[in-house]
Amino acid sequence: MIQRPEHQQMIIETLRNALSSVHPEIRAKAAESLGKLGDTASIPNLLNMLHDRNPEVRQNSAWALGLLGNEATASALLQALNDENAVVRQRAAEALGNLRSEDAVPELLTALNDSDPLVRSNAAIALGSIGSEASIPGLLSALKDPNAEVRQHVVAALTKLHSESAIPGLLQALKDENSNASHSAALVLGQMKSEAVILGLLQALHQSNSTVRKHAAMALGQLGNEDAIPSLIESLQDADALVRESAIDALGRIASTASVA
Repeated sequence: MIQRPEHQQMIIETLRNALSSVHPEIRAKAAESLGKLGDTASIPNLLNMLHDRNPEVRQNSAWALGLLGNEATASALLQALNDENAVVRQRAAEALGNLRSEDAVPELLTALNDSDPLVRSNAAIALGSIGSEASIPGLLSALKDPNAEVRQHVVAALTKLHSESAIPGLLQALKDENSNASHSAALVLGQMKSEAVILGLLQALHQSNSTVRKHAAMALGQLGNEDAIPSLIESLQDADALVRESAIDALGRIASTASVA
């Protein structure tokens, strides 16, 4: 760590000047470094770099602006969501999530339909970070995304919202072929104290997919609702060992919750 402030300032000035270098790799690295240093005074310089002819420079500038956390940069980053370069759009979505600006929600919802799956994933992550209930309908639609990783990030975003309006979509996500997505859905459903959740999970215990049955049993254990006991006992006869294991664990959790109460 630099001990003398004048040396720190000397480096920052050098990095700012490097943004005008004829070498794109220098401009890109300078933008990245200014973000890491947290130099908010460099925000105007970095905003200009969002229009650089080199995509790597634009990528690093968007990333740096997200780190610096100034909501005034949101409008420029929203424009970067339409950049011709997919990685720039990815970084812009990531940065907007870091800024947690609710003004970005409409454009991020549009980005859930981007041609690039990583842009869609980052848009979902950003919407989860912002936490606006206005994003729920769009996220529920994105549960049908053809890309498994995108669906996983959509479920993760919905888990952060903890809204009952997301319950039908999360119950549907229990059936997702991506085990991470279905596992995430089960975790959040197990935290939502709603009659709709309990009924949906009890029905899921009879799904043909054993992973769905396992996650449903796990979620019912988290809920600790005694109404689930008969169905969980029945699941001890399930053909799948992991379902039986989840059912017995769930019964233990329910008993433990009841004894504490």
